Amino acid sequence: MRLAQKMALCGLGLFIMAAVFGPLIAHDSPFSIDGERLMAPSASHWLGTNTIGQDLFTQFVYGARTTLLIGAMVTLISTFLSTSLGLIAGYSSRMDTVLNAAANMLMVLPSLLLILIVASFTGGGTWQLILTLGLLTWPGYMKLIRASVLSLKEREFVKAAQLYQGGSLYIIRKHLLPFIWPLIRTKFIVSFKTAVAMEASLSFLGIGNPNVPSWGKMLQHAFSQSETFMTASWQWTVLPPALAILVVTIALALLGESGQVKSGAAEVSLRKKKSIVLASVETDGEVERTAAIDVQNLSVCYGKRTVIHSLSFEVASGEVTALIGESGSGKTTLARTLYGLMPPEAVTGEIAIAGKPVYQEQGTALQRWLDAAFIFQDPRSSFDPLLTIGAQFYETMLLHKTMEEKRCAAASVLREVHLDEQVLKQYPHELSGGMLSRALIALALVNHPKVLIADEPTGALDPITKREVLELLSRKVREHQMTLLFITHDISAALHMADEIILLREGRIADEREKLQYTERYGQSGKPSGQERTVWVEEW
Repeated sequence: MRLAQKMALCGLGLFIMAAVFGPLIAHDSPFSIDGERLMAPSASHWLGTNTIGQDLFTQFVYGARTTLLIGAMVTLISTFLSTSLGLIAGYSSRMDTVLNAAANMLMVLPSLLLILIVASFTGGGTWQLILTLGLLTWPGYMKLIRASVLSLKEREFVKAAQLYQGGSLYIIRKHLLPFIWPLIRTKFIVSFKTAVAMEASLSFLGIGNPNVPSWGKMLQHAFSQSETFMTASWQWTVLPPALAILVVTIALALLGESGQVKSGAAEVSLRKKKSIVLASVETDGEVERTAAIDVQNLSVCYGKRTVIHSLSFEVASGEVTALIGESGSGKTTLARTLYGLMPPEAVTGEIAIAGKPVYQEQGTALQRWLDAAFIFQDPRSSFDPLLTIGAQFYETMLLHKTMEEKRCAAASVLREVHLDEQVLKQYPHELSGGMLSRALIALALVNHPKVLIADEPTGALDPITKREVLELLSRKVREHQMTLLFITHDISAALHMADEIILLREGRIADEREKLQYTERYGQSGKPSGQERTVWVEEW
């Protein structure tokens, strides 16, 4: 906190103390006549008296209580509405239209006119003023919070929390609220400043309860008397309340200098769809290997544009399959569709992973993080920057009951990827790109899922780190006998790691001839033999 902000906090604290403890040492009533009219400040009247002999110090401290109380209550109501409605509108696409329309309507209405109408019908009581101001000042920051939430809910760490069935309240509290806290803090301080200034202005105009003292009413009384500026009485009738309002608003402005958040947004809506389950079949006493990923007649559309065209393929259990293709061929769309991240209304066809349907009318039967896990392209955006690595591991560990079990299991899987247990106590920004990639692989492996989908997990790494991470991923997948669908632009890495290669072109699976031509052009051959793989590893 800077020196100016410390001074502002001290100044605001003095007025709060005056409002709380001032009436204990002031005269009994702010409206009682205790002396001669227009008396100068003295030991008996610290701020003098007004034109009818009322003690101005008593009115000042009682006025501070009224002004700050109204400011605080208006701020609490307005901030609560801005925060709660902004979170609901940003997170729930169903409520967004209604709440955003209500905010837009209130923003175009003339606030002063509404306040005058309410005051004329209610008598201008204190609580009527508080409710009116509170209900009229929430839309602006509500729209900012909504925009921030719309952006945040598309981040990978929020998607990951949704995938392991985190409740909406949990995700809002743990993943969204910490990010918008600076915006809430700024909203609170700015609203406090605005409410204090607005209350003083309305009281100066005569709106409000005349039987309740405030700084604005002190100014109204002083300015309504012709003697105020014809004598020296303005020095104790005008300056104290005017300076108090000025100091409080400046102090709040200095305290609210930091922490504004701006962001843009996109929306996703989800429904339900059908699929089938592929079960293992026993033949002649032997169990056939179930297809870990089974896709039949899969198509994906963005609006009227078809991105994936009627694909059918299987990935056998325990195999590493590479999905290659040029940019824009639909690799990432296919991967996200397989994991159930696409809106079901955009998907047609049948998908089963680990023998469980990904899309069905009652929701997915797939247990994410247990049956399948997904490694996103950018590990830095896949972790919540406000939570430690350990906290994010523990969220996904559904097989372990106690915190000690979770800690031991997380430390063990981190050691498998050559990271120290101390990483659990660190935040994502404290780790390098390579360490974050290893941590993300460990996070995907911690529940030993049957299927792992890796969407270019080393795209942002340097060649040396990339090689280490790919070797580590391949080794761990084979050690745990998992099925890996590896999406990459690197043909050499695909040839090295994969048992099978799928070439995607314009949303369609290419035939063997096209795949051979593509891999010969950018790599070596279509499906590497053991000897070719050994040669390639030595060259790599």
